[in-house]
Amino acid sequence: MGKSLFKVNDWQEEFTIEEKIAHARAVYDIEGELTGKINVDYTILYLNYNKENSHQSSSVFEGFMIFDGEMNGRKGRFILRDKGSFIDNQYEAKVEVITGTGTGDFIGISGKGTYEPAEEGMLLNLMIN
Repeated sequence: MGKSLFKVNDWQEEFTIEEKIAHARAVYDIEGELTGKINVDYTILYLNYNKENSHQSSSVFEGFMIFDGEMNGRKGRFILRDKGSFIDNQYEAKVEVITGTGTGDFIGISGKGTYEPAEEGMLLNLMIN
């Protein structure tokens, strides 16, 4: 299982329905087994939104991550489905490569994994087939 660390480079979020449903677009820088950029589009459902500190809110989210970069000398891009939750300070997130989205050296790629908070970003554990 390969490990990579990703960090937020840009995050733009706006509510589409009151303070319940939000749409977010983000750009992550990623280093480790995967090196490059990730562009992601999320839909977030806030179960409990904290206006003073959004990091203390509870939510479930789903989105698509477009990875563009390199892995072990292979170059190209592929898309991951990202699904998770942050409830009562417990973070859970799972990703899965969407079949048929690989380009370049990633044509035919498949895989799945998880990620979790780390000191300097999010630690992605991805098993590629």
